[in-house]
Amino acid sequence: MDTLVYQMATLADAVAIRDLSLLSYGEFADVLEPAHWNTMHKNQSDMENLTSLMKGSATFVCWSGDQLVGVVFLVPSGMATSIYPADWAHIRRLGVDPAFRRMGIGRRLMEIAIEQARNSGEKILGLHTSTMMPSARRMYDQLGFSLIRELPQILGQQYWLYKMAL
Repeated sequence: MDTLVYQMATLADAVAIRDLSLLSYGEFADVLEPAHWNTMHKNQSDMENLTSLMKGSATFVCWSGDQLVGVVFLVPSGMATSIYPADWAHIRRLGVDPAFRRMGIGRRLMEIAIEQARNSGEKILGLHTSTMMPSARRMYDQLGFSLIRELPQILGQQYWLYKMAL
C-alpha cells in the first residue's frame, strides 16, 4: 500500500473530492428513504456548491498514491448558518473511501482540522452528525467534542450538534 499523504486541497482536486464524497456517503443510499437519498446525492454531486465550500473553507485531503481517500472541510467562524452561530468554526463533510476505513484517516483529518482551527485563533469548533453515523459519533466523543443538543431532523434522520472549546 502507498504511504498516506495529508495536505490542503486545491480547486484542481474538486472532481476527485466530489467522487470521493459520493463514494463515502454512498452507504446511506440503503439507510435513507429514496427522496432523502436523492437529495443527499444531489447535494454531494453539486460542483458549484462544492467549489463554493472549498473557496470558503480549508479543505484537507488524504491521498494514497494517486487516489484520494479522505476529505474534510474546516469552515472558519463568521459563516453563521441555521445550525452554527457566527462565532463558531465548523466541520463539514468528513468522508473516507470505504476501502480505506479503520486506518485512522478520518481521525487524522479531524486532528489536522482541529489543529488548524486552533492555529487560526478559533475559539469554538462545531459539527453535526446523525444516527446513521455511529462510528463518527464515537470518534467525535473521543476527540473531545461535547454533545450540545438535539437538532431537528435532516433528511429524515435524527441529528445532534457537537462543539469543542479550543
